[in-house]
Amino acid sequence: MADVVGGGAGLTLASKGKRIASDVVDLLFIPIVIGFVIAFLLLAAAEPVRNTVLIIVNVVWMLFRDLVFSPGRKMVGIKLASLSGEKITPAQAVIRNILLIIPFVLLVGYILETIMILVKGERLEDGWAKARVVNA
Repeated sequence: MADVVGGGAGLTLASKGKRIASDVVDLLFIPIVIGFVIAFLLLAAAEPVRNTVLIIVNVVWMLFRDLVFSPGRKMVGIKLASLSGEKITPAQAVIRNILLIIPFVLLVGYILETIMILVKGERLEDGWAKARVVNA
């Protein structure tokens, strides 16, 4: 395990396997379930309304999982931290998820982030946000 560059005494980067496992829960399973529930509840709504609500819910979920609680990270024993080892700020959470919350970049963002984790062990935006996923 690699030490976190630039801070966080005793923090080590989470393994690629743990990152992928937590992302399957947090970025695939939960958004799909939430999306189906919201879409079902808004079945009678006009498509632009339904799409707007789904986008807003996606953004809120991404920020919630980074700022409040991530079931996937909890399940595999990892956490998100700033380079100093503290909780990340709301600004860092937005930067960290920018490719995943822009509606028309979403699919490309997921593919890019998965490739980055597999190759480098970190998401592209982790560096931009000065945050790391580390062992809890």
